[in-house]
Amino acid sequence: MTFKRGRYKKWQAYGGPTQEEVRRSILLSVVELDRPVAELQSVLAPLGWDYPEPLVTLTYTHIRSVLLRFLAGKLDAKDVEAWADLVELRDDIEFADERTLEVIHMLSTPQIHFTIDGRLAEWLLSPNSS
Repeated sequence: MTFKRGRYKKWQAYGGPTQEEVRRSILLSVVELDRPVAELQSVLAPLGWDYPEPLVTLTYTHIRSVLLRFLAGKLDAKDVEAWADLVELRDDIEFADERTLEVIHMLSTPQIHFTIDGRLAEWLLSPNSS
């Protein structure tokens, strides 16, 4: 398992990361989508969904970053859907607000909401979408 360089150096100074620090680092990678979705799925899988408290907060800024990468062609619709599905029901990830939760639900279930395409992404990025 790899860690972000700065976080890992901090942990080395204190004798290594705790299990919670490792989990938080993985969750930050997930909400930031800083690795391919398939890699995040495999790293996240052993952690389980249940956790006594949230360790990271997913904000609309995270969603905005993912949608902008989608519009730039760096992610495809399946990546966006898989990412939203990864974060949607986890006890260790909290949502900054109701809008963030609603958009994640919409993106994780395009078959019952809207197809993930450029029009949807632009609408979700517009100030009028709230």
